[in-house]
Amino acid sequence: MTRILLVHQPVDGGVGRHVADLALGLPKLGYEVVTCGPSRPAGVPANHQHVPLDLRRSVSGADAAMVARFTRIVRRVRPDLVHAHSSKAGAVARLAKPGQPRVPVVYTPHGFAFAGHFRSRAERLAYREAERALGLLTNRISCVCQAEARLAHRIAGPRRIRVVYNGVPLAPDGAPSDEMERVRQLGPVVCTLGLMRAGKGVETLIDAAPAVLASHPDAQFTIWGEGPEADALLDRARRHGVERATHFLGPAVDPLVALRGSSVFVMPSWRESFPYVVLEAMSAGLPVVSTDVGGVREAITDGEHGFLVPPQDAGSLARAVTQVLDDDDWRARISEAARGRVIREFSQRRMITGIGEVYTEILNFSAFS
Repeated sequence: MTRILLVHQPVDGGVGRHVADLALGLPKLGYEVVTCGPSRPAGVPANHQHVPLDLRRSVSGADAAMVARFTRIVRRVRPDLVHAHSSKAGAVARLAKPGQPRVPVVYTPHGFAFAGHFRSRAERLAYREAERALGLLTNRISCVCQAEARLAHRIAGPRRIRVVYNGVPLAPDGAPSDEMERVRQLGPVVCTLGLMRAGKGVETLIDAAPAVLASHPDAQFTIWGEGPEADALLDRARRHGVERATHFLGPAVDPLVALRGSSVFVMPSWRESFPYVVLEAMSAGLPVVSTDVGGVREAITDGEHGFLVPPQDAGSLARAVTQVLDDDDWRARISEAARGRVIREFSQRRMITGIGEVYTEILNFSAFS
């Protein structure tokens, strides 16, 4: 049985979700999967094979020790292939490759570090050149969307780049949660779901709320998630005078359940790669108003599955949400189109099969073909 070692730094968010889906799905294709990271990704059972590795996001003096430890892990686990997720895990896995040169390495960035926000151009270039150097130790870069692949072309040749879209299960039918049922009795629900931290754009949604309420006074805003910005966001809602229409519901155990009862889903992030939450909302049959970031427009056709707006633009966001709420019949048509697109192009099964095909391609041919 082919053994895959999945090494990852985040255990939650989109990266944790992706790794968990692979850990649970690849064995159905005949792979043996071992995960390696700070802890098991959320959703992976306790009996799953996991090797702890204290990966930390920031660059530090402990990184050399991490590389040495991971080299020993690879020798002990003896995988047929290493698949690294996110920039930190990707760097550690690839720097360890000279210690086990015959073990191929696949790297999924989930958003290249050099495409993020930096205080200086020199810092951005340093990260890009680091990725370019690490690209020489990479058998394949498996990107989650075409937008990420275009960034990959800056650091690696096209022969090593593949695209396998994130995928989600189709949302099952069911009743809304008790929290959502109470809220939707008050009016149409504008929902967002994600981490409450810098860059996720929840403040833009709160800034848009007064304009939406001017047209739809009974509209309600539900915010699922937790994070360091939670108190600041609650204070922002108070300052805008929209706290009674804004409901902070805490972390969502199951996003597909949390979304039930919504009228429209908003993804207001300032930067993303190819967010799961957009696909989950489409799977639940919700029209989506999203910032036009990363590969989101590869899932959402503007006007057909929802609307795309510029990041950090509360006015455009408010107008798009209002347009969705204005027309119930149009919203129903969007719902059907969104679910259909997920079934055709972004299913979880399609994603796992696609990753398996990348593995097969590498294992059946020469290491750096």
